[in-house]
Amino acid sequence: MTGPPRRQLPLAGTPPLPAGCGEPHDVVPTPGLRDPVEPLPPIGDRIALLEKRHNAFVGFYGVNLESDRMFAHREDDRFAMCSTFKAYLAARVLQKAQHNELALTDTVRIDPDAVVGYSPVAGPKAGSRVALSELCQAVLQQSDNTAANALLRIVGGPPAITDFARSIGDEQTRLDRWETDLNSAIPGDPRDTSTPHALGRGFRALLTGSVLDEQCRKQLEDWMRGNVTSSRSMRAGLPAGWTTADKTGAGDYASTNDIGVAYGPAGQRILLSIMTRTQSADPKAEALQPLIAAVSTLVLPWLLWQH
Repeated sequence: MTGPPRRQLPLAGTPPLPAGCGEPHDVVPTPGLRDPVEPLPPIGDRIALLEKRHNAFVGFYGVNLESDRMFAHREDDRFAMCSTFKAYLAARVLQKAQHNELALTDTVRIDPDAVVGYSPVAGPKAGSRVALSELCQAVLQQSDNTAANALLRIVGGPPAITDFARSIGDEQTRLDRWETDLNSAIPGDPRDTSTPHALGRGFRALLTGSVLDEQCRKQLEDWMRGNVTSSRSMRAGLPAGWTTADKTGAGDYASTNDIGVAYGPAGQRILLSIMTRTQSADPKAEALQPLIAAVSTLVLPWLLWQH
């Protein structure tokens, strides 16, 4: 991940963005931007500046789902997935419900001995039976780790998530371990990793494609719109009136991710897949939510530009 960033340069004639895009909340993204008085470096160079400022690597893949306007930066580099896999997990449960292999009203017992760290929903219910629908909501909206492991047991364990990824056209994502071991995020370790491009395309297939029928797709989107873990990352970088259906993830080495679809007040739909980690060797480096917010703020106007 130390090579030069790969990026799609702006199209010929595309106006640069207004000054001040380098820091979170410096710019309110607005469609219909005009040429600034002073030209700015290409957007990929400005992301590289953010990487330097935060001592981090940024992987990005974004698409305007209406115009197909795209931008990418380190989109094929591997990053630790951390909890972003939980979108695939919940989608697989929904798919099994769609095929009548289970019902979302089915319940599982939360084994007190199986409770792991950060389980705000399932932890307090240890010893009780919880509906699969409640566990799906818990993993998507609060990133509950015990709920994730319970659902993983239902679908067949980590290899089942890898198989599901392949079934929806994602050839890169692999899940090898359970929560919370999968968050070790050791640089160079291929376990539990993916790429911004692969996960972005996978999330697009789940939220806008035909992987799920309309009812199940709508349920997945509704759950993801209720996510409460991205208020300091992707959602912090969007202008007023925007919302997202997204899933975050965080682990060691400042591995910090946020992937989903951003929805604008005029019906805009922008896929944003952002994966980051520190360039340092410190496994306890501070998480990078502000960097994700800054990247969201920077790239959204470029993807919205109509030329």
